[in-house]
Amino acid sequence: MGIVENQQTKEKLYNIQDVCKLLSISEATVKNWIKLKKLVPNTFNDSSPLFSKEYIDNLMRDIKSNSSAPLKSRRNKKFASGSFLYKDYVSKDSINLSNIQELLDFVVENDISLSIENIRYILTDAAIQLYFSKNGINSPSENFLFEYINSNIDLGQFGLLIEDLLCKDKRNAFEFLNANPSFFKYKYIYEKNEDILGLLFISLSNLSNRKARGAYFTPTKVVEKIVSNLDLKNEKIIDPCCGSGNFLLQLPDVVTLGNIYGNDIDKTSIGLTRINMYLKYEPKNLDVLYENFTTSDFLKNNTDIKYQYIIGNPPWGYEFSKEELADLKKIFVSADTKNVESYDVFVEKSLSCLEDDGRLFFVLPEAILNVKTHKTIRQIILDNTSIEYLEYLGNMFDKVQCPSVILKLQKSKKAFSSTGMRVKTKDSEFVINTHRKVSSETFNFNMSDEEYDLYKKIMDKENKVFLKNNGVFALGIVTGNNKDYISSIKTEKNEPILKGSDIAKYKIKKVENYIDFEPDKFQQVAPVEFYRAKEKLFYKFISTKLIFAYDNNQKLSLNSCNILIPTFEKLNIKYLMAILNSSVAQFIFQKQFNSIKVLRSHIESIPIPVCENNLQQQIIEYVDKVCETEDDKDYKKLCHQIDLFVAKLYNLSMDDYRLITTVLNE
Repeated sequence: MGIVENQQTKEKLYNIQDVCKLLSISEATVKNWIKLKKLVPNTFNDSSPLFSKEYIDNLMRDIKSNSSAPLKSRRNKKFASGSFLYKDYVSKDSINLSNIQELLDFVVENDISLSIENIRYILTDAAIQLYFSKNGINSPSENFLFEYINSNIDLGQFGLLIEDLLCKDKRNAFEFLNANPSFFKYKYIYEKNEDILGLLFISLSNLSNRKARGAYFTPTKVVEKIVSNLDLKNEKIIDPCCGSGNFLLQLPDVVTLGNIYGNDIDKTSIGLTRINMYLKYEPKNLDVLYENFTTSDFLKNNTDIKYQYIIGNPPWGYEFSKEELADLKKIFVSADTKNVESYDVFVEKSLSCLEDDGRLFFVLPEAILNVKTHKTIRQIILDNTSIEYLEYLGNMFDKVQCPSVILKLQKSKKAFSSTGMRVKTKDSEFVINTHRKVSSETFNFNMSDEEYDLYKKIMDKENKVFLKNNGVFALGIVTGNNKDYISSIKTEKNEPILKGSDIAKYKIKKVENYIDFEPDKFQQVAPVEFYRAKEKLFYKFISTKLIFAYDNNQKLSLNSCNILIPTFEKLNIKYLMAILNSSVAQFIFQKQFNSIKVLRSHIESIPIPVCENNLQQQIIEYVDKVCETEDDKDYKKLCHQIDLFVAKLYNLSMDDYRLITTVLNE
């Protein structure tokens, strides 16, 4: 550390380089902060700014404590640094990752806003570098874009693709280059099958928009899973929403360029796809690139071309305009719903563009398998395809809670059959060897044949009832602003209020939050009599596990802790709680819905054994003991005893019970 002393005061001083190291920022950022008066030098040495140790120490302390607006901004940017690089989009050992990360850090640290035109200039420079790297050509200088604009390098027909990417805007590109030379000091090296340009575009676009627009861009390991399962020959294949071509780049060399197609509504993305495909295939003329890769809307395309394979990751949750929705409803059966989901119509359109026996291979939200709003597309799948392969990926997108699947369909005129379907979950891989009864209500394929037989045994139990039409469900309170209404301090006026984290199976934990119950002030409140019911069950809403707790003290809850009031005449509420907390119920919930939310429809789908009052009372005695005990070992032991009792009510053997516990513990 280059600390010097003020010769008059003997005070220790830091130079710019010292400040860079201490604050983990670039020299350009320090100079920019001085210019903006975010950093104020204490003195100068030959015009070089110097900062006192006390000043920098205070600055660092403020950054950590987040105590001032400018420093809060810095703290947030430092936190954000690195969060815009979707490194999973390319291979983890890509040699370009570090340079792209440096570029993004530079943009974040200096709070630079980039327009789409600016981004295209940076992409153009990178594309030229990849071309030179691929062909082993030495550049006359380090600034590739500068040399290109000044006609000092000859790119041949590749130059036409560069012109398109640049939108023939050399003049403005030159002005941006001169004003911002730091953007063009980063080096990029060609790597076969790696979409480096796409990674740059996604990451820079996200910085520009300040939102995670790229969160749903497909990680390269998922692309590789799909491509490795294609069993390709030289057949026609299309990615109908290809972006910059990351799926198409991964295709094996056996597929010729003439049989590869791609669409996207984004002009820059298609420009990058053409460049990527040129670098991989080096065609003698560019016609095939302009004919096969087009800026167009796949959903509106009218073409006679049929494909053997359609692959990709269609848009999720795309917001169509009113005009687009009206058009879609005229064309697609799956669009005849209140909320049109983009990936549903993409699946329907894609199936219409497949040859008979052709295959569709998409990355999709897991919701397509079991959420009610996707029932129509499930029926279309049943009527027109066989499912060859299904892989449950879990949450594959960084920072996004959205479980996903890989779905491989074969277009077929035969009646749907589950026999022969390959399924892969997080913990197992199996082939379904039996013909299962499948309906559009839900697709439950995350069960081996053994697990499915047990599932059917539970669901087919005689003398059972369901909570549908036999219970009152109520949401917890939505205050509209918990910071204003929730307190950790008990007063004479307020009362306890529960969050989802405040309940365990059977019982309420120690309550640490309080509220003044003034219903008229809150954003959403259920009828007060539901909160004040003589007896009710609370259940955790955001959860992968069923957790129900008993309340007879008229407690309140927030919307992470919802309410169930059963209305059966002959089934006790504590007995019902034991059923809903059981491993059997969890097995049904996990295999039928596999959800991170516990919905009313899920609870209503669990079969509840009807039994005599004396059996109910035996379970209730255990439940009362569970609710009363403060000992953790006793609590677990009693829960297990209840669990075994409930399993017997479903007529399950010990082998059946062991299978359930094995599945739930995986």
